[in-house]
Amino acid sequence: MELVFVYGTLKQGFNNNCLLYDSVYVGPAVTKHQYAMYSDGIPYVTEKLPLTNIIGELYEVDKHSLYNLDMLEGHPKWYKRKQIDIVTLKSYKGSNAVPGVWLYFNDYIPVTATLNTTGNYLKY
Repeated sequence: MELVFVYGTLKQGFNNNCLLYDSVYVGPAVTKHQYAMYSDGIPYVTEKLPLTNIIGELYEVDKHSLYNLDMLEGHPKWYKRKQIDIVTLKSYKGSNAVPGVWLYFNDYIPVTATLNTTGNYLKY
């Protein structure tokens, strides 16, 4: 199993969450370190600007689901999957700090994108 942190259209209540149907929802979480989130219909998180902690959800996924997520995100050419540290809002295996969780970054921010200073992608 792999751990994946999702912050946008893969979260519960969003259209792409169906790709996580056979995954285990661990719970709400935030990134340990700060990043920047932009929105332009879909969210983009970049490491280039340490602005805010990103709010999202943690999932345990199998290799097949991770492959499907990679296809959706265009990894490694569009979004790039990298391991980061997150903090769960409820204990996960005895701790709230969880290292080595996958997150999809994208540094190709459209010029029409808006900076999201809250780090929380919501439906608009």
